[in-house]
Amino acid sequence: MSKILTTISTIVVVFLFLYGCSDIPRVPLTIPPDPTGTTKPNISGYSTHNISGVVDKGGFLVPITLHDFNKVRLTLPDVDNARAEDFRVFEDNKEQGFLLYKESTARKKIDIAVVIDVTGSMANSINGVKNSVIGFANALKSSGMDVRIAVVPFDDYVPSSDKKYDPRFLNLSGPETAKDYVGKLIASGGSDAPENPYDAIMFAARQISWRTGSQRHIILITDAPAHYSGDGSSVSTWKKETILPHLIGYFTVHGAFVPGWYNLGATNFFDARDPREVCQRTGGLIKYTDSYGNVDLNELGIAEYVTSSWIIVFESDSPAATHTIEVFFAKGTDKRYLKLENVAY
Repeated sequence: MSKILTTISTIVVVFLFLYGCSDIPRVPLTIPPDPTGTTKPNISGYSTHNISGVVDKGGFLVPITLHDFNKVRLTLPDVDNARAEDFRVFEDNKEQGFLLYKESTARKKIDIAVVIDVTGSMANSINGVKNSVIGFANALKSSGMDVRIAVVPFDDYVPSSDKKYDPRFLNLSGPETAKDYVGKLIASGGSDAPENPYDAIMFAARQISWRTGSQRHIILITDAPAHYSGDGSSVSTWKKETILPHLIGYFTVHGAFVPGWYNLGATNFFDARDPREVCQRTGGLIKYTDSYGNVDLNELGIAEYVTSSWIIVFESDSPAATHTIEVFFAKGTDKRYLKLENVAY
């Protein structure tokens, strides 16, 4: 009996030590009960602008008493302070009790893969990444984040096969190492217009050594449309329909696109060659360089995105196979509304 008690005591002490030394926030563990007797607000007074979100399927180090809970990652530009009282959450028209976490508090590690086209027209973009990566990382660090950066160069092939980079791609590293690696990249080649961003994104998703419990961001930088499986080129093994299930909820894909093929006024990204839909569907940012392809990572808004992202945690009690999730945010006169449809957990 004494051995059992000693063992239990040891486990408890180890747990408390690890808990105290980890980056797990000390937050409430129990999801509040669902409110009763409430009615859903009228959406007419709410804006659907400056709010985006996706179901979050990534790792979560915050200890919750339930094993089966659901998460929505919500981004509210210019909102870096919010309280649970500012939100109301509905699943299939039923109001939900929920916990609210600032993502930069719940996930202090941020892993970023820069997936960059290295064909002949991309010299300015490569130089821009090299010149801005340190400042970009420092901006994230100033928000309390532990930043690691990976780099995946691509053209028709992933990693680029005709350029002898050593290593062929850079796994997660410090910002200085990332800067040195990008400095070795050369813009050349690119015999046809499309390149291979879908395979490059999936290479990053599968080959990068993403850290447990980290925020996982992919930044795609390109001026070319995408090859895709079935386009007759045989260079790509992926297309949008096949990569999205592996990305939505697990990764946030942002894009820095060089104008030309990428029309700045476009809002429909359904073309099979257009990777902007991947950014849109994963909750990422869609940004454009100047006409020369100059990229400044600091100007993409990712640091601001990180500090204005929130995790809503709730327990589903709906038997439906897919769900509609609605989030109402109201803080003073600032009212925003998000609706996610056909959501599968």
